[in-house]
Amino acid sequence: MIYLVRQGQTDWNLFKKFNGITETELNQTGIEQAKLQAENLANVIFDTCYCSSQKRAHQTCEIIYKGKIIHDARLVEIDCGEFESTEETTESMKLFWKAIQSGDKGTESFKEFIERNCDFCDMIMKDYRWKNVLIVTHSANARIINYYFNGKPHGYDFHKSVIKNGGLLTFEN
Repeated sequence: MIYLVRQGQTDWNLFKKFNGITETELNQTGIEQAKLQAENLANVIFDTCYCSSQKRAHQTCEIIYKGKIIHDARLVEIDCGEFESTEETTESMKLFWKAIQSGDKGTESFKEFIERNCDFCDMIMKDYRWKNVLIVTHSANARIINYYFNGKPHGYDFHKSVIKNGGLLTFEN
């Protein structure tokens, strides 16, 4: 089983700011969210644990999991380029989604972002089939991983969040 946890809340999440590759830390709510997931997953024996190398994900992961954590760059949040630290308004979100189609305004291209996350999922399916895997990552990554493990459905809505801060998704592997 794959257990996917989104990193706990940061102040940038709270104040709805674009937070891609900028290093931010969990706020008190985020710490509490991670503690709740630790309790929720206390009886699961994980065969491995993968985590984004970004601080907010690593902080979440360390609260949940006490074993060896493997940091994987493919789990780092999408680079928001010029949008980093700016407010997520309806208009700025439209401009952001337009920019990532080509990697404009310093953003990572959405195609490359999908490819790196699907490459990670391919590795999980190859190396950890039928094993318990903990993955701690970010919102956009969770959308792609959800897309992958739901069979890459046609017409999948990448704009829609699939998990709240500190939340858990599970997938059969």
